[in-house]
Amino acid sequence: MKKNHFIIFLFLIETFAFGQTNYEHNLTELDSILHKEIYRVDVAEFQKLELIKLNNGKFEGSLIHSVWKTNRKEEQISEISQKIKIPEKMAEKLMTELKNSGYEKLKDCSEIKDCIVGLDGTTIIFNFLQNGINKRASYWELKSDYYYKINSVEVPNEVLDARKMLEIINNEIDLEKQFENFTSRLPIGKYIFNGIIMEKRKNVW
Repeated sequence: MKKNHFIIFLFLIETFAFGQTNYEHNLTELDSILHKEIYRVDVAEFQKLELIKLNNGKFEGSLIHSVWKTNRKEEQISEISQKIKIPEKMAEKLMTELKNSGYEKLKDCSEIKDCIVGLDGTTIIFNFLQNGINKRASYWELKSDYYYKINSVEVPNEVLDARKMLEIINNEIDLEKQFENFTSRLPIGKYIFNGIIMEKRKNVW
């Protein structure tokens, strides 16, 4: 019930941007005078979660979605994005739980023995920004055991740690559900995200 209430609240404070936009301009640039630290989670290029602790002790957060509208030749012609404000108490809770679970100590897949990386699929990146620090830890197909099984290797503990971070986030904000809500409200047309082309026709995919 709590999560349902949160979803309704999000829709009341979201903002859509249609047409040609710069997705990165929706993100916060670290300012050491204002910001103590920023946690940013990128789900490929189509979804970004930002959690910010300010130097005055307050917290901010946002969830950003983005897709590209395409023409008949499936060429990208314009970007549509949505930015949702996250309530301060939820941003504080998430940052606290993530920090206590070792968010800032996550290792990049390239530093982990037996961590598997592929070409297709979805890469999730956990970013940690602080004055003088810009750390990122990326994982390919983070939620899947399939590629570890076919390569006969155990899922590394560090990958399990990263899954825990994603679980903490999804317990408060169902990222997949939020993206589905976003795409369900797009105008009729063709769109592309993460290498996937989808078409909306009279509210039916």
